[in-house]
Amino acid sequence: MLFVTPLFRTSLLALLALSLPHFSQAARVVFISGKPSHGPMQHEHRAGNLLLAKALRRADLGIEAVVLPKDGYPEDPSVLEGADSIVVFCTGYDGHLLNPNLEAFDAIMKKGTGVVMIHWATEASMGMPAKKFLEWMGGYCDPSWSVNPHWTPYFQSFPDHPIANGVQPFRLNDEWYYHMRFVPDLKGVTPILSDLPGPETLVREDGPRSGNPHVRKAVANGESQHVAWAYERPGGRGRGFGFTGAHNHLSWRDDNFRKVVLNAILWTAHVEVPEGGVNSATPSDEELKQNLDDKSAMKKKTPPPKQPAAAVIDRGDPRWKTQPKGFIEVDLEQQRMKGVRGMDAKASLKLLFDALQKTEDTQMQTALLKGISLGLDGQRNFVPPEGWPELSARLDQSADSEVRSFSMQVSQIFGDESAIQRAFAVLKDSGAKIDDRRITLASLVSQQRQDLLPVLKAMLDEEALRLDAIRAFRVVESPRAAAILIDRFSSFDPEAQRAAVEALAGRKSHAEALLAALEKKRIPREAVPVHTARTLSDMLGEAFSKKFGVTEPSDDKLALIERYKKLATPAAMAQADASQGRAVYQRVCASCHKMYDEGGIIGPDLTGSNRADLDYLLLNIIDPSGDIPDSYRMVTIQTKDGQVLVGAVVQEDPQKIVLNMIGTKTVIGKADVKSRTVSDFSMMPEGLLQMMTEEEVLHLFKYFQTQKQVSLP
Repeated sequence: MLFVTPLFRTSLLALLALSLPHFSQAARVVFISGKPSHGPMQHEHRAGNLLLAKALRRADLGIEAVVLPKDGYPEDPSVLEGADSIVVFCTGYDGHLLNPNLEAFDAIMKKGTGVVMIHWATEASMGMPAKKFLEWMGGYCDPSWSVNPHWTPYFQSFPDHPIANGVQPFRLNDEWYYHMRFVPDLKGVTPILSDLPGPETLVREDGPRSGNPHVRKAVANGESQHVAWAYERPGGRGRGFGFTGAHNHLSWRDDNFRKVVLNAILWTAHVEVPEGGVNSATPSDEELKQNLDDKSAMKKKTPPPKQPAAAVIDRGDPRWKTQPKGFIEVDLEQQRMKGVRGMDAKASLKLLFDALQKTEDTQMQTALLKGISLGLDGQRNFVPPEGWPELSARLDQSADSEVRSFSMQVSQIFGDESAIQRAFAVLKDSGAKIDDRRITLASLVSQQRQDLLPVLKAMLDEEALRLDAIRAFRVVESPRAAAILIDRFSSFDPEAQRAAVEALAGRKSHAEALLAALEKKRIPREAVPVHTARTLSDMLGEAFSKKFGVTEPSDDKLALIERYKKLATPAAMAQADASQGRAVYQRVCASCHKMYDEGGIIGPDLTGSNRADLDYLLLNIIDPSGDIPDSYRMVTIQTKDGQVLVGAVVQEDPQKIVLNMIGTKTVIGKADVKSRTVSDFSMMPEGLLQMMTEEEVLHLFKYFQTQKQVSLP
C-alpha cells in the first residue's frame, strides 16, 4: 500500500488543478422580497423577483438565482453569504427591511458584494440608512428632496456602459421617482436612464415626495433627471444599481425595461454582460398572474405625512383599498390600460385641470396646458374631464396667444370637432401668423387627420411653411402622399428636396415609392443623404442597398464618432449650457450656417435640420465630405485677371455666376471666367470638434438640441 504524505498530497492536488480544464464557479444572486404593500398589480415584490430570477436562469449564463422563500430580511442571514449580488425589492423609508439590519448588511457589502435596489427600496430614511445607501449604490430617494409622480419618460440615449448593452429607446409609464440624492459630483455614478420630466409631474403642492423648490428649479432649468444609475464603489469595493421604476407589475412586460434590470444584476455580480444584453422572453399574462401577493388581509398602512394631492399620485388611485379576495383573477387588460400612459390615470389628469381652473397666471396656464398636451400625446378622442367645455371657452378668450393655441390643441385631442375646424381655418389662413399656423399644423398632424392631405399639398406653394408641410407628409398613410412629393421634387430647392427624401423614408410604403423614383431617375441618387440611405437599407433590404447603398466613413472617423458619443452621456449633457453653446456656435459655425435666422448662408440652414439626433450631427460634422449636395460643393473659379474665388454656387444663368463665399456674395460675369473646378470635398472643414475643449463640444451639442433660440451668456 502506497503511503501518501501530506506534502505529496498537496503537490498532487496542485498538479491536478493545473492539468484539468478550468470551470468558473456560477455567480450567485439572492433576491429579497418585501412584505405585501399597495393595491393589486402594484409593488409585487415577490412576483417581480421571481420573474427576474426565471429570466436569468433561462438566459443560461451560469447564474444561480435564489429567491428567498419568505418575505423580509432572512431569519438565517447565512443565506446571503457568498452571494455575488443581492437584489432588494421592498417597501422603503421607515418600513425598509434593511433598517433593522444595517450593520449586518453593511458587513456583506464591505466584502464587495453587489446590490440592486428596485423602486421603493431605493428610498432611505435620514441618518444612517441614507449614509449607507450612498456608500452601497451612490444614490437614494429622499422624500424631502425627491418626487414620485407617475409619468412617461422617453429614454432615447444611453451611456457606454454594460448595463445599457442591447437597450433600445423606449417609453413607459410608471411611478418613476426622480431628483435623487447622489454622491458629490456623481463620482463613480453612471446614469443609465434619464429624461427631462414635463411640468405635469410637478403640479402638486410642495411636500414630502410631491415637490420642493429645488426640484422645481432643476426641471425649469432643463436638467435631465436620472431614474436608474450604476455605481462603482471607491477602491473596487463592489457595485450598486438603483432603479426607481416597477411600481406597476405590468412594466415587466416591456423588454427594454426588463433588460436594464437583468443587465444590472449581472454587472453588479461582476458577470460579463452579453453585447446585446440579457435576452428574455416577454412574460405572458399567465406568468404575470403567478406568485402575486395575497393582499386580501392586508391592512391599509398610513405612509409618512404628505399633502393630500400627493397621496393621490403616490397610490395611483384616491379610492385605493385593500385587495379583495380573488385577486389572482385580476383583469390584466384593465390594469394594462391604466398604466399605458400617465394621463390615463384620471386622478393625475384631474389634478392638472383643477390647477388650471384655479390660476389666472398665463405662464402657469401655458405650462399646464402644454403638460396636458404632452401627456396625452398620440391619443385621440380622449374623454374630457367634467367642466372642460366651460374652461376651454374661457381659455379661448385669453389675451395670450400660447394659451389660446394650447387650449385648442387639447380640445382637438378631446375630439372637439369645432376646435378641429377652427384649427383648419387657422392653417388655411395665409394672413395668420406663421408661428400660429406652424403650431396648428403640428397639432393636426399629431391627430393623424387624413383630411390634411389637400391642405398640405396647397402649403407646398408657401415658402415659409413648405418644409413643415413636407415633413408632415410622412404621417399621412396614402399612396397619393408619396406621389405628390415625388411629382413636385424637381421644383424644390435643395433643402426642401432633402426634407422630402427624409419624409419618404419615414414609411415603408412611401420608401418603396422613393425606390421606384430612384430607379426611374425621377429623383437622383445624390439627393439621398447618407443617414437616410442607411435607414432605407434597413427598411428595404437588398432591393435598396445593392443599387444605392452607402460607403461607411473611414475607421479613424468612425472612432472619432464613437469618442464623442461616449463623451455626450445623459449626465454630461444635463450639465451642458445651451447659452454657452450658442456662443460657441457663433464663433465656429455662424459664418457659414444660419440658425434661428442668424448666421451665414454658405451651408444649409440648420434651424429645421435633424440636429437633435446625435448620430446625424456627428456624421455631418466629422465626415462633412461624405455626403455633399451639389449646391454645397466647393467650387473654385479662376478669372482671366488672375483672381481665385472659392465658394458655393447659389445662382447661375447664361450671363453670370453668383458665388457664396464666407462673409460675402460675389457676382462673376461668365465672360470673365478662365476656369471652373468642382471639388469632391465640402466647404465645411474637417477637425472642427478637435479644435474645441470637451466642455465647448458639449455646450454646442446642447445648443443644437434646443427648439427655440436661447440668450447668450
